[in-house]
Amino acid sequence: MATHRFVKWLPHPPEHLFAIVSDVSEYGRFVPLCERAEVWDVRQDGPVKKFRARLEIAYPKLGLREYFVSDVEADAEKLLVIARSREGAVKDLENRWLFKPRRGGTDIHFSLRFTMSSRLLQKVMDAAFDYASRKILKAFEERADELARLQRLSDHE
Repeated sequence: MATHRFVKWLPHPPEHLFAIVSDVSEYGRFVPLCERAEVWDVRQDGPVKKFRARLEIAYPKLGLREYFVSDVEADAEKLLVIARSREGAVKDLENRWLFKPRRGGTDIHFSLRFTMSSRLLQKVMDAAFDYASRKILKAFEERADELARLQRLSDHE
């Protein structure tokens, strides 16, 4: 099972970043390789929102199209998002995003451990993980910048 971790600081409030990461239904709009995102079975228990999500991922250069179905728990009080999957393209996956305020921004603590269902996909993911994770985090960063800019424009109207 491959495990990857990193911490990255972004100049946005943790609540803003938590809202973007926990809004899985929007991933198809800005996450690289994600062609479609669906959310269902949403349950709210105080600050904790639980739901199921399906992401359709396409790797055009390799001619691959896969999907991931996850159980997601988004805790607005702890600023923690956890996604677990044992369906679709993964044999076992756990992804965590933890948001901690620091110096006018947020430290994002990201971890992902996974075993893919196929050896080919496992090799692709292992080889491309660092590049793909930087690209995906950049997409979340750009989404945060865009939404903050739109909020500032809206505040000035």
